[in-house]
Amino acid sequence: MMGAFKFFRMEPRALYLSAVISPADNGDLIAHAVLRSVTKPAKEGLPTQVKEHFAADVRLVRVADGLDTPQTATRPAEAFQPPALDALDITAEEVYKTFFHGPAYQVIERAGVQGGQCVTLMAHDLPPNTAPADVASLMAPRLVELCFQAAALWHVKTHNAMAFPLGFASVTAYRQPEEAAGRRLYGIVQTNDNGDTFDAQVVDDAGNLFVALKSYRTVGRPG
Repeated sequence: MMGAFKFFRMEPRALYLSAVISPADNGDLIAHAVLRSVTKPAKEGLPTQVKEHFAADVRLVRVADGLDTPQTATRPAEAFQPPALDALDITAEEVYKTFFHGPAYQVIERAGVQGGQCVTLMAHDLPPNTAPADVASLMAPRLVELCFQAAALWHVKTHNAMAFPLGFASVTAYRQPEEAAGRRLYGIVQTNDNGDTFDAQVVDDAGNLFVALKSYRTVGRPG
């Protein structure tokens, strides 16, 4: 993460995604992807601002050696037991008094923070996040966002500081949200180093693994 992408005066802005692909030693392909914005100058004669916001290496493989398939991927720990609702005592209303996300990305319905863990119940009645609404997705962005927001919520409750994305070691999407077929989805975020890094998973109430996020790092802002 190189800098936040911001909207100004509620006006639309364009993001530009580019990728340079090169071969890896083992036959895979590595795509170095960069997300940029282009801001026109406020006054004529000033230079146009081009800013990079995020960069990542995406590994493209023919067969993911040793990687679980969507049919076999389950939570690698012991079987997941959905928590009782009263254990998730943080409501969406409380979360989004502080968080700035719009309706399509208000993904937390309820949450609970205890020790180094934050468990979130994902909202199930979200509006579309793309136009048209039925666009196919590979990375399940709102499930990844559930992990990000759960880590940020842990920071708010534990350190009284908002935490913004800085980077991560890897993220894998095994399933899309619609594959839950009515089952509720939960985000489980765990830190063992007081918030320096997080590992996170999104599972359904049967324990099927949807997303795995490893070594997620944040940058804190007091508040």
